[in-house]
Amino acid sequence: MSYKIGFVEWGFPFPGPYAMKIASELGLEGMELDFGEYEMDFPLHNPRIQDAYLECGEKFGIAFPSMALNALNTHGMSSGRDTLDGKIAIETIRKGIAAAKRMDIPVVQLPSFHDNRGDIRTDEDFYNTCEMLRFACDLAADSKIILAMENVLDAERTKQMIREVGSDRLKVLFDTQNYYLNHGYSQPQLLEDIAEYVVQIHVKDGFNNTISSALLGTGDVSFLETAEVIKRTGCTEWLLLENFYYQQPLSLLTDDTFELVAKDIATLRRIFDLDAA
Repeated sequence: MSYKIGFVEWGFPFPGPYAMKIASELGLEGMELDFGEYEMDFPLHNPRIQDAYLECGEKFGIAFPSMALNALNTHGMSSGRDTLDGKIAIETIRKGIAAAKRMDIPVVQLPSFHDNRGDIRTDEDFYNTCEMLRFACDLAADSKIILAMENVLDAERTKQMIREVGSDRLKVLFDTQNYYLNHGYSQPQLLEDIAEYVVQIHVKDGFNNTISSALLGTGDVSFLETAEVIKRTGCTEWLLLENFYYQQPLSLLTDDTFELVAKDIATLRRIFDLDAA
């Protein structure tokens, strides 16, 4: 299995199009874009901004393996279609998929987090989310786009959601910390159970119930064991760094947070037997 190392835009110490120059110098190959917030009119909905990313991506050799509709954490898919949040979620999905089509981005991530705004806690939340995911799959029907849900459902509920939506286009964006962080689930075992549905993976680590707070392999979420499952199952091509290098406690480790990015890249190269860039 061949792996590529990328990063999520919202976790990089310097987001935006110029981030790709620094990312390229560090040996990264891809960038998962953040579509932006509803309150900011979804910056990546603007073709001029899309073109700025495309231009910089081509110039610096950075691919765009996916785009995250992170606004869905604030205006969640778990809300009913007729609520204000539900209507904003529909607009987010519609505009986000249109942007991904124009930019030729193969995976659109649809997250479900942030307490009562976006996460899935009740059966009503579950089925509302299924309805939104079906809507997204229908919108992408004339393209090759894969829809990747990201949440912290257990393995059985994850499989149930995929069955309920009923589309081969729906996959999972797996995260190497969130399941343990939110529910104490075993990260390696959960990935083992749903690996066949996984399309991409956010790689991060942490300790003491703090998100993205440890360099890879140094936290308490069994990252090294999860990496072995990734290698054994071959469930993804892209490993997308999602540590929050610019936040404490990681930012306390160095005056140059890009050094931390480089350390995590080196760790992934070692674990996944990748040649040095």
